[in-house]
Amino acid sequence: MICPYCGNIDKDVEIPKITKRGKERVLGTCSNCSREVWAWPTTKKGEESQLATVKKGEKREDVLAEKYVNKEKGNHFKDMSKADDIDKKVFDAGGNLSYYLEIKERSNTLNAYRKTMFPYAKIERARKLVKDTGKPVHLVLKFRDCWARDVMTGSEEYEKGDEPFAPRYRPSQRNKQRQVPVKIPVEELDVLSWRDFCEDIEKTSE
Repeated sequence: MICPYCGNIDKDVEIPKITKRGKERVLGTCSNCSREVWAWPTTKKGEESQLATVKKGEKREDVLAEKYVNKEKGNHFKDMSKADDIDKKVFDAGGNLSYYLEIKERSNTLNAYRKTMFPYAKIERARKLVKDTGKPVHLVLKFRDCWARDVMTGSEEYEKGDEPFAPRYRPSQRNKQRQVPVKIPVEELDVLSWRDFCEDIEKTSE
């Protein structure tokens, strides 16, 4: 179990492989900060249309990206091309490229699933960017209860899934090879110290 509040890992508390809807529960209490840690599954059930969801997602990701860049290293960001698998590039105050940014929002808590998934196409593109530019790629996940990230510098190895993955509310993508995922154990993510836009599950779960 990894604490979404302080990042402490309690190896004696196992993260469930999958937390099913209606089976949310307290996994345990963090041995470092004494906060309750919840396993709460994704809450999204459907979408109006894929295009509408993409447009809303892009606007939301701009808000999240601005927050991340303001809180972490960086001065401003620009969008990559629409066809690129990585969303944004981040610059310092002098206009120099600092890193690339791929940011996604999850409606589940950090400990709801033992491994979080990213489309493999994004990982392949990130590797190429690191190789070509020498700049890292920040894979950032805003969970319901925390922000976490994995910074790619070129030496990372990821477990690749066997079948395409897509959210249950987007079945049209389930057979697309671009959606074959990598699986990243959540205990290997870095939990960020700030929690803007996150929920206190202890207060909202009753």
